[in-house]
Amino acid sequence: MKKLFYNCLIVMATGAFISSANAQNYQEKINTLQNELLKIKQKMSTKDGSKAYFNKGKGLSVKSSDGKYFLQIKGRAMYDVSHIGGFDDSSVSQNTDNKIDSFGAEFRRLRFSIKIGLGDGWSLAFQPDFAETISDDSNEGGKGVNVIDAMIKKKIKRFGSLMFGNAKSAGGYWENTSSNNILMMERPMYNEFANLAHRPGIHYDSRGALFPKDVHIRALLIGYGNEGSWRMEQEDGDGDEVSWNHSIAAHYTGKGLFDQFVGGNDQWLLGASWQIERPINDHSRSVSFKQNGVHTLGEKIVDSTISNISSYHYGGPQFQYSNGSFYFATEYYWITGERRDGYTAYDDFSAEGGSIYGQYFFNSNAKVQINAKKGAISGVKCNAQYGCTAAKFMLESIDARDSELNGANGSHGKAIHIGLNHYFNSNVKLMVDATRGVYLGGHDDFYGGRTDVVQEVSRHTMSSIQARLHVKF
Repeated sequence: MKKLFYNCLIVMATGAFISSANAQNYQEKINTLQNELLKIKQKMSTKDGSKAYFNKGKGLSVKSSDGKYFLQIKGRAMYDVSHIGGFDDSSVSQNTDNKIDSFGAEFRRLRFSIKIGLGDGWSLAFQPDFAETISDDSNEGGKGVNVIDAMIKKKIKRFGSLMFGNAKSAGGYWENTSSNNILMMERPMYNEFANLAHRPGIHYDSRGALFPKDVHIRALLIGYGNEGSWRMEQEDGDGDEVSWNHSIAAHYTGKGLFDQFVGGNDQWLLGASWQIERPINDHSRSVSFKQNGVHTLGEKIVDSTISNISSYHYGGPQFQYSNGSFYFATEYYWITGERRDGYTAYDDFSAEGGSIYGQYFFNSNAKVQINAKKGAISGVKCNAQYGCTAAKFMLESIDARDSELNGANGSHGKAIHIGLNHYFNSNVKLMVDATRGVYLGGHDDFYGGRTDVVQEVSRHTMSSIQARLHVKF
């Protein structure tokens, strides 16, 4: 009996040991499965996975889990309407043709861009514009597709980035700020008169370099050709208006400049830019601008050429200040065309222009954001349920009446702009600009044919109003 009892205890102990071992084994398997499920859940819940996602204002993106490879599709569309309601010429008889009352409309920009990450800091960008006009001064030829960006980019750790191909050149305040973020419908007249815009060549951007975080530098190290000349043929070994180009823009961004006086959380940017073009074929540079910033105007008040120059250079200082709902910016440009050695018909060409801009959000706590990494406006921060509305104004001037552009070809102009910007959300905004400009002189064709003597003293004013519906993704 005693032996039977001991045998039962042995059997029970053995069974308990086996049961405990199985339970531990099952628990390990459960823990392993739970860990795997957690990893899968984390991958599915992050944007860095292989799933596509839409980021407000930054387009549709697909990115690999390690972030080295990606595909990004972005775009913008701007539909403009404009009306010229007043054209007063006090210099001669009131023969102003059809410029007293006119209406215009267009897609100002209709761009799509594709950016592809190729790993190890390499990427490719391509941006066509389907709203580009073949000839701004003529209704002939219809529309064409212009290539805005076509470049290969390489990020180098602690150095920055190099861009090879057609890209946005370093420029001043208005030029350096993307058309997606500019606060007036059009950039000032002096900016149209002197800018590199998108040029082919080798570009540099200091983002990611070993500079202080508030310092940004952008440069066109070596450029060639004109705006949009992303392909240059060599059939004749020559071409019209081919030039070598260089530019640099440097910015310093800080905070707390006037906090002790006005309070809030302010941000400011101080910078400067300089650009140079060297025509190597016909030694000339086309110069032009449209008055009041009305892009739908067919004829430009200044549309001429500076001849026999060895270089055409321009630039100057800029300042931006943003504090809560208030934003202010100013810039000034000096423009010079240096003549070739031995040319005595005209002295060196000179012109200048500047702008003062200000705006205030009156229905929300929105803010214009200054981006230290870009040295430009990076957009508007608006969290209001029904959008944000800002009142704005700009004063601008340009003096292009010097040397060979005196009289019938040059103009001295000043304009005051007032308007509203309403941001429905981060992707949609409405802009309204009303402008009154005063001009002296200008291109003869703008008035329908006058003698140089009459044209030189022609003084007129023009009133216009424009509106733009701007969407981006």
